[in-house]
Parts: sequence; structure tokens; C-alpha cells
Amino acid sequence: MAILVYAYLRGGSGEAGIAAFVQLAPAALLAPLAGAAADRLGGVRMLTVGYALQTLTMASTAVALALAASPWVVFTVAATAAVSVTMTRPTQAVVTPALSRTPLELGAVNVLSGWITAAGGLVAPALAGLLVAVANPASVFFAAAGAVATATILATRIPRAAHTESTATAAVRQSLSDVSAGLRAIRRYRALRLVIILVGALFLLVGAVDVLAVTLAIGRLGLGRGGGGYLSAAFGGGGIVGAVIAMTLIGRRRIAPYLAVAAVVGGGALVILGFWTTVAAAFVLFAAAGTARIVFDVSAATLLQRSAPTHVLSRVFALAEGLAMAGMAAGALLAPALIAVLGLKLALVAVGLLLPLIVVSRLRAVVAIDEAATVPVVEIALLRNMRMFTLLPPPALEGLAHALIPVEVPAGTDVIREGEEGERFYAIVDGSVEVSVAGRRVASLARGDGFGEIALLHGIPRTATVTADTDLRLYALEREACYTTCAPRALS
Repeated sequence: MAILVYAYLRGGSGEAGIAAFVQLAPAALLAPLAGAAADRLGGVRMLTVGYALQTLTMASTAVALALAASPWVVFTVAATAAVSVTMTRPTQAVVTPALSRTPLELGAVNVLSGWITAAGGLVAPALAGLLVAVANPASVFFAAAGAVATATILATRIPRAAHTESTATAAVRQSLSDVSAGLRAIRRYRALRLVIILVGALFLLVGAVDVLAVTLAIGRLGLGRGGGGYLSAAFGGGGIVGAVIAMTLIGRRRIAPYLAVAAVVGGGALVILGFWTTVAAAFVLFAAAGTARIVFDVSAATLLQRSAPTHVLSRVFALAEGLAMAGMAAGALLAPALIAVLGLKLALVAVGLLLPLIVVSRLRAVVAIDEAATVPVVEIALLRNMRMFTLLPPPALEGLAHALIPVEVPAGTDVIREGEEGERFYAIVDGSVEVSVAGRRVASLARGDGFGEIALLHGIPRTATVTADTDLRLYALEREACYTTCAPRALS
């Protein structure tokens, strides 16, 4: 936001769009390699290096702004800062499971991380707007450098969990292979192509909103240099409301209506703003757009999860995240182009109409995807009643339900044995089991209970033997599926 204000004050919405694009485009291209770097360096080391680079690049951007350096110097170091930010998010997804002792802790950390991100969408732009208003854009980057310097110090204190490092070549090759597999899946499955288009359209709108917020706040509403941050904070605040609404989507058989309504509300808010351009309307409508954005995001992620075969799901999501950043970069260029051609008011209308028109034009196909999808209602209900999964967001919970493997075990059979290495967690659908340690019975479990949860996080020997008292019907969940589904994503 600070860079957009700096650029807008120099050269209007056109330069603001260029500044946003210069930050987002390199990050979109290099983000997929962050996972490869984490494989090479190890999760904790990569996290420390990432935060250290953010400290250096944020401070460098602040100095460049304070010394009134050339705009292209400022944009270059700001772009480097944006790239360095992409190093830490995927690494957190690697480090968190390794440090968690139970799936409940992992779920709690991921949910807390999600809510912190949502709160950051409200607090961060508001603080940025305040600092820009009372000081200058450089102060925002000095403050950010201080925050990530603190994060760097904290990262050095994280225990170095066991991590298998790969060679750099192998890691990069695997990353490129994942992208290639994701592209093949999208070419093969028509439903995936449609959902990916919807994701791209959403983030095109999100990328345009930042430039529109700065232009509207400073150029039209007279809110001053900090106004763009305040409008973005309204958008982020609406996102918190959207996250609460999205929780109601767990296990819904039909997602298309929510997706369509979110598209109309989010786009319609910008259209209305194009005709009703007042300060009060701007804050209310930006908040409405932020709410709709999150509901649309979660709906699209759920449809993507239901459309993608399990074996390519993580690769498709990785590709979708890359497309999201590319869409934001394209939106940052689209907004000033529309403002130059149509003026601000009609640019708001044009951007607002984009997402609803795409959804309405493809609504029949979206509904068809929705109707063809299998929603694991029974499995979701079973997992929701288990304490360790209660904190998971809707897409993650449904993703785990899709990943469950039915297993039948006759009475008297050992399901797991003490001392063996485990890779699966088991949920009891029907029947009962006896749990014993060193040959001594310690517990009995029945329907709705689960066992083997440590195996979802760590490849360590089983600590108990579990034997079927009766014929059993179980669902098994494998560690890789748990990692894939519960990892934090740009798509909610």
C-alpha cells in the first residue's frame, strides 16, 4: 500500500499500477521455487533466511524512499521485498507439522494463522494508512523491517526438527514437475479449467482493488495519503465477516449458489460505488466486497477440491496459488488502463462487472460441476465430532473427508502394533477396539473415536497395540493426505 501511495503521488494511477505489477509479477514467477529452496535448506533455516532477507529488503526500500532515490530503484528493492515474502509462507507449511505434537495442535496453529492473516488484512493497511498520513511511505517500510527483524530473532529459537534435505537440482526438478502435473490435470479435466478461470478472475479483481482504493481515496474522496490504506482496511475487515460466513459451508451439498451470490455482491459493490461515490458508501461497499471475496474464495477452493482427483490435488492448488498472484499482477495493470480510458467511475463499474459476468456466463457449467460432485457428508460428520479436527476450516475438513480410505478388519486382528512405524490414523465407523501397551490393556474405543494420530505428523514407532474386539469398519487417513489438505494456502 505504501508503494502504491508513493507511486500515485508521483505519476497517478498509471504509475501506481506499474508499481503493483513490478512487485507482484516476480513474486508470482518465483514463488513455486520457494518450496524447492525449503527442501534444500531445511524448513527452520529457510524460515530464518526468509525473514532475514525480508528485514534487509524492507529496510533497503525504506532507505531508498527516505533518500528520494530514483523511482526504479525504489520499485526494484520493493519487488525484492515482495519476492522475499514468498519464501516464508510455504516454509511455514513445512515447519508447522514437524513442530506439532498432535493433529489438534496442528489444526489450532493453522486456524490461528488463518485468523491472524484475516486480522492482518484489517490492521495492516489501517496502520500503513496512518503512518503514511502522519509521516511518509518510508515509515511504513521501517516499521515492517522492525517487525520482520523480530520474526527473524524468534525464528532462530525454533528447534530444528528432523528434516530430510534434498539436492537443489532434485528439489527444483520436483517443483517444476508439480507445476507440469498441475497443468496436465487442468488440460485433462474440463471442470478444473473452469474453476481455475474463476480463481483467476477473482484475483484479477483483488489486484485491481488496491489501485482503485488509492486512486479513489486520494483523487476522488479527498481522504488524503492514508485514505487508500483505510479503504483497504475496510476490504480486509469485510474479509473477517466473510470468513465467519464461510464456516457455514462445511458439508454443503451445493456450493454454486454461494459462489454466484458472492460474485454478484462483490462485483455489484464496485458497480454501485461507480455511481454512488461518497466516503460513507466507499467504506461500506469496500467492506461488502471484502466479505464477498472470502466467500467466493472458499467456495471456489471447495469446488476445486471436489473437482480435482486426489493424486493431483496439491499440484492443482499450487498452480492455482501461482495463478492467483499472476491475476493480481494483471489486475494491477488493468485498473489504471481502465481509468485512463473510461475514467474512475466507469473503471469501477467495469471491474465490478467482470466477475459476475464470467460467473453468470458459465453458471450452467458451474452448477453441473456442483451437481456431479460427491460430498462426503457422513465422513465430514464423523470428523467434525473428533476433537482434533474441530478447528479445521471448511475446505480442509472436507478435503480430509475426501481422503479417507474405507478399511474393514475382522475381530481379533491387530490394526496397529506397538513398535511398528505408523503412517495412518484410523477413525472408527462401527465396532470397538482394545488398546494395550506392553501387553496391558489400557483403554477401549468405539464409534466416533480414533487412534494413531501421532502418525499423521511424525514417522515414529507406534506407542500402543490396537486390536479389534469386534468386526470393524474404519476410515484410514494417510500422513501425506493430511499434510496436503491442512497446509496453509492462499486459497482459503
